[in-house]
Amino acid sequence: MKVHLSGASISPLFCNIVAKNLNWELTSKEQSDYQLQLQPGEHLQIYANFHKATFIYGNLPQLFRALTLWHNRCGEHFNYEEQPHFEKIGPLLDFSRNAVMTVPALKKMLTLIAKMGLNSCMLYLEDTYEIEEYPYFGHFRGRYTQAELKELDDFAAILGVELIPAIQTLAHLSNPLRWNYARKLKDTSDILLVDDKNTYLLIESMIKTCANSFRSKQIHIGMDEAHQLGLGRYLKQHSLEDPFSIMSKHLNKVIPICEKYGLEAMMWSDMFFRIGSKSGDYYDPEVHFQKTLVQNIPNVAMVYWDYYHHEEKDYLTNFKNHKKLAKPVIFASGVWTWNGLAPNYGKSIATLSAGLSAAKKQQIKQVYATLWGDDGQETAHIAALLGLQYFAEAQYTKSPSQQLVEKRFKLFHRQTAHDYLLLDSFDQTPGVAKNNPGGSNVSKLLLYQDLLFGLYEETLQPYDLKNWYKNLARTLKTVQPTTVSATLFAYYQQLANVLAKKATINTATLLAYQHHNDEELKQSILQLKELVLSLEKLHLAHRDLWFEWYKPFGWEILELRYAGLIKRCQTAIWRIEQYVTGKINTLEELNAPRLPFDGPYPLDPGTIGRNLFYGIYSASKLSDV
Repeated sequence: MKVHLSGASISPLFCNIVAKNLNWELTSKEQSDYQLQLQPGEHLQIYANFHKATFIYGNLPQLFRALTLWHNRCGEHFNYEEQPHFEKIGPLLDFSRNAVMTVPALKKMLTLIAKMGLNSCMLYLEDTYEIEEYPYFGHFRGRYTQAELKELDDFAAILGVELIPAIQTLAHLSNPLRWNYARKLKDTSDILLVDDKNTYLLIESMIKTCANSFRSKQIHIGMDEAHQLGLGRYLKQHSLEDPFSIMSKHLNKVIPICEKYGLEAMMWSDMFFRIGSKSGDYYDPEVHFQKTLVQNIPNVAMVYWDYYHHEEKDYLTNFKNHKKLAKPVIFASGVWTWNGLAPNYGKSIATLSAGLSAAKKQQIKQVYATLWGDDGQETAHIAALLGLQYFAEAQYTKSPSQQLVEKRFKLFHRQTAHDYLLLDSFDQTPGVAKNNPGGSNVSKLLLYQDLLFGLYEETLQPYDLKNWYKNLARTLKTVQPTTVSATLFAYYQQLANVLAKKATINTATLLAYQHHNDEELKQSILQLKELVLSLEKLHLAHRDLWFEWYKPFGWEILELRYAGLIKRCQTAIWRIEQYVTGKINTLEELNAPRLPFDGPYPLDPGTIGRNLFYGIYSASKLSDV
């Protein structure tokens, strides 16, 4: 399709990105099929007839979105208008849980973000950015060089997306503090030592690096979940001190550094709430803040993060309590990519809907959808694309319906929303309540539990997971992916195949052993050999997905898990073969009692269980956690 753009002075690079994405040929007015007039304004408006269209837009992502909306109806008489609810909106991409996107992959992601009409994006970087003065900071972690960050920031600016650094200046720093250079910087293993000059030299280097690498005048300085603040080396140096006092002291040193480099700071708000709550609960509706605390907080915005509540009233209460701190409030919801092997779309949409509705009523100006990657980023960021589409539609609609989101997803990404919703089925299994409010990660429990002493065997046994995953694999095979999602769905189809094969092996092997049925045990051996082949295919499919999107650093952690699964299969085969050939007369692993798994979280009705890898794989000590 030949298109001529005129009117506002738009970067040719932006026009070329749009044209490539929508499969247009940009040409002269005389040669064009369609003449498009571009005009800056307050918000998104489209006035189109058969061969001409006028686009009014408030920012470049709105224009990209408008051109995409019109593209589906070019040649028609088409008038349309959208009013955005938030000044800044976009995802927060976690690049600190081992998966750091390559520069080309992040450019691809930023293009999708802009196309949907989102104008902001935070990059969460604990130690995955280069600091020249500290060569071990981010060593072998896939850190971005300053040149890479500048290149990404330049590209985002072409699209009209504000790229904002989100770093840590207090806690969540176990990786960068592991090296000897940091021995004097530590309060505890993951918390910086407050009130030490060396700490603020490091923090100034962090902030200077961000100021030199990003255009944005905003910076997220973290400060969350410092639960042991002041209880390590700080305690030995200063004696016991009120956490309010320590936080205030630290903030009043960090904020002037931000201001020195012309940056406006925001921080996660939870530590103030935990300190101000008698129960230590971030979401305590009865939280109380001392007047002196509020007065001593410097110029910093409070980021209220909440990925858990399903009712709007809970968010309204928490917004009300945040305003007691007398600082600007920013809201962070989330697309659940951090709980297991696949996104939890049921809980994501329920919490996004309630949270964003409350944010609109409270006239919040900035909102973000976090895409965390806890436990090694087992779920790729791109799996959250449908959640980001919902997020975008909530920006331009009071309350987007499921039908609207599905329609827009098809338009913007050339794939059905149903395909992505299939990923929700990995954990929305029999026994799990609707929308998976408790965050059950059944697929992760089943994949990682051991074959001979499965910790979750008794817990999962009542549910027909074999047929569930067999049917899911069959359905996933019918998906017609795009170039963006091809490796994603190849991985998930193979994952469903593996889970279907593994679902009954534990119980079948145990029953055969208990009944001294050697023929059934031989069948278990054959099934385990098939499982080894399926796991090897899954490993390769996941490797293809990872290396399409991410730098190589961090993949070794997931590869270690695959190697463990495969080797444990082979050991199970060896052990059972020893038994059926009479080389040993007992399988001690199968003599141990089977108990429902108890921990690490209290489970509500409709929650089967959730855990991290080390808590699923073995009851033996696997880490220092």
